[in-house]
Amino acid sequence: MITTVMVTLLLLALGASIGFYVAGRLARQRRMSLEKLQDEQEAIVSEERRLFNFLHTLGESLSVDQRESTLHRLIVEGAMKVTGSKGGALYAYDEGRQLLVPRFCSDSCAPVIDLTEKLVAQDQAVPGSLLSTMRWQAVAANTGVLGRVFTGQKSQHIDELARHGDLSSPSNEHQNGVTVLAGPLSSGDRKLGVLVVTANLNDRQFSQNDFEVFASLVEQSAFALANATAHQAMQSKRQLDAELKTASDVQRILLPERAPALEGYRFAARNRPARILSGDFYDYLELDAKHFGAVIADVSGKGFPAALIAATCRSALQAHAQTRLSPTAALSAVNRQLAPDIRQGMFISMVYLVLESDSPNITLTRAGHPNPLVWRKSTGVVESIQSPGLGVGIDDGDVFDRVTKDTTFTMATGDVLLLYTDGVSEAEDKDGDMFEEPRIKEALAASAVQGADAVVDHLLAALNDFIGGQAPHDDVTVIAIQKT
Repeated sequence: MITTVMVTLLLLALGASIGFYVAGRLARQRRMSLEKLQDEQEAIVSEERRLFNFLHTLGESLSVDQRESTLHRLIVEGAMKVTGSKGGALYAYDEGRQLLVPRFCSDSCAPVIDLTEKLVAQDQAVPGSLLSTMRWQAVAANTGVLGRVFTGQKSQHIDELARHGDLSSPSNEHQNGVTVLAGPLSSGDRKLGVLVVTANLNDRQFSQNDFEVFASLVEQSAFALANATAHQAMQSKRQLDAELKTASDVQRILLPERAPALEGYRFAARNRPARILSGDFYDYLELDAKHFGAVIADVSGKGFPAALIAATCRSALQAHAQTRLSPTAALSAVNRQLAPDIRQGMFISMVYLVLESDSPNITLTRAGHPNPLVWRKSTGVVESIQSPGLGVGIDDGDVFDRVTKDTTFTMATGDVLLLYTDGVSEAEDKDGDMFEEPRIKEALAASAVQGADAVVDHLLAALNDFIGGQAPHDDVTVIAIQKT
């Protein structure tokens, strides 16, 4: 009986001990689960805090004038810090070449590009050579790991890089045991590139929360890049506009400030650029005590290239005309100087004439330019001065010299000579009809009796009415010379 009681008590004690053990173990498990949950929660909060700090740093960088290279570095280093990664890289999309170009690659970034055995062996022989290759070697935007992310426009978590299906590299120490987060940088319909972070699986394994945080980081980074690009483009445009405005001011200064005081003649001229810079120019040249030169010129093309050639041509003519009273001789020297440096398809049409004080004789050369017109006071008729000539820059000299010749004619008191560029004759109205020579002759005849200034004003007013008040499509330059 006593034995039975003792056995029963022993079993009860054992059961109680087991119960206490089980209860204690369950309590410990619950505590461990709670601690694990707390640790995970703290990790998530810490990661989100790092993301917030990254976005704050990114925002500050956008508030100052940062270079793109600085922003690329900030994005990669921030992504590494937020995700606890060992390495990272940013590849920008070159749309023209359809390549992903490395813009920043950290020192410890694992290669997410295909590696040949030669590259791996070379890095073993020369440590650091692989990193140099990664920092300059662009990759096709539609192949490989990066191409998959870029074309698919979807972030990826690559558990182990070496086993990724889009990687054709043989097994190597640089890609084995490497985990990757990669995301497409895009803003609206515009594809900007790819951002990647890499880590060693022994040191870091990305969770689902890590992936979600990284995807958010990629979106914000793309937004920052798009804004920085737009800001830089705006800054560049403002700078270019300012430079063009300065160039335009300089170009206007190079035009004659006032008409020359040459006995027996009165001058009037106007230059109206179609853009900020003009490919047209006119100038007056004092050759000696009795002779005076006047030139009108039009460089084919528009904008800065035409304006640069126009300035060069003006300087060349000023130099060569001083020792040559023959207009053809002066333009021949200008042509031989400029032709070798003018690109194919460009040329300069010109009319250069030499006047003599108190003389009715005028000698001119027409180098591929619209024919000069002269209104005769005695008859009221407008004549066209025909003179053979080739545009400057078309030929290096021999053909130009054979074709281009001096032409001499006289002007009586009251006669008016008109020179103009094809921005006048080829101006179009809303129906596509051109202003052309007959209308120019009509405007000249209607105003010549009032003198050179009236001719310029009347012609430009008629032209403006013809094109309906719109801005001209080409530079407009006019010179009127009246014999007094």
